[in-house]
Amino acid sequence: MSTAFRVGVLVFLGLLFLFVGVFLIGDKEFLFSSTYRLKTNFQNVQGLNNGADVRVGGIHQGTVKEIDLPSEPNGEVTVVMKLHNSTRNIIKKDSRASIKTEGLLGDKFVEITFGSPKAADVANGDTIPGETEKDMAQEARTLTEEASQGIKSFRDDMDALQHNFLLRGYFKKRGYNDSSELTQNSISHVPAGKPIKEFDFDSGELFAKADSAALKNKKRLDEVGQYLQENPFGLVVITSSEVKGDSDKDHVLTEARAKAARDYLVQNFKLDDKRIKTLGAGKSKSADENSRLAILVYAANTPAATSSASKSN
Repeated sequence: MSTAFRVGVLVFLGLLFLFVGVFLIGDKEFLFSSTYRLKTNFQNVQGLNNGADVRVGGIHQGTVKEIDLPSEPNGEVTVVMKLHNSTRNIIKKDSRASIKTEGLLGDKFVEITFGSPKAADVANGDTIPGETEKDMAQEARTLTEEASQGIKSFRDDMDALQHNFLLRGYFKKRGYNDSSELTQNSISHVPAGKPIKEFDFDSGELFAKADSAALKNKKRLDEVGQYLQENPFGLVVITSSEVKGDSDKDHVLTEARAKAARDYLVQNFKLDDKRIKTLGAGKSKSADENSRLAILVYAANTPAATSSASKSN
């Protein structure tokens, strides 16, 4: 065996040992210090990988060794961690583990909180509780939804202001504030015949506020619109009533509410708007404790329906 060959073998072995050493050190295995193992459980590990950092007080003190799926669908994911032995002084039974992100889009790591001084020490193989960090993407979606709801609420509030009879002087000709517009499709009384269909709603479920004609729950009227689209009718009377009193203010409110319901139906369903009438009843004659909005549907062949239709043509 030549000297050159022996030198080559020694160089190769040296490089091999160097490569293995660098690999092991890079794998953060704490080769030259004593370690112990802890476990924690999460519902979802959110992208955590084997070899991820384990930090105590923000300092790297361990490594994720295993991530094991639960044996049952309702179980939790088990994360096995290898920790430096010096952390036994600060990690206690009441410490908590959580999954965090390095920066906004960085790698995931496990953060372990300090335990309380009087809590019991952890032993090798113990399990400490895990706390799932809030999903930043979900938080962003929630904030977006809240912002959208805020914008919608603002628009609804502005719409409510425009429909609020208390401010009709300020919003003149910008809503239901002109009394002639409120009553342009109104009738003085309901027809004498019996309606073929009746819909009854609690005003509190439909309108934004007690003194407002702005609809907050428009979809509740969809069943009415679907029925009128699919069934022939001669006349529809939308009547609104209040229980508070019989003042001019209450008449304006009930007229405005009846018109708001009419506008929604004729704008969102294919209906003959000449056959949709309103009636602001003011104070209700009923002993019912709630303000009401009723929609009465009359057949095409009733005298009252024919009379109202002819007047509107």
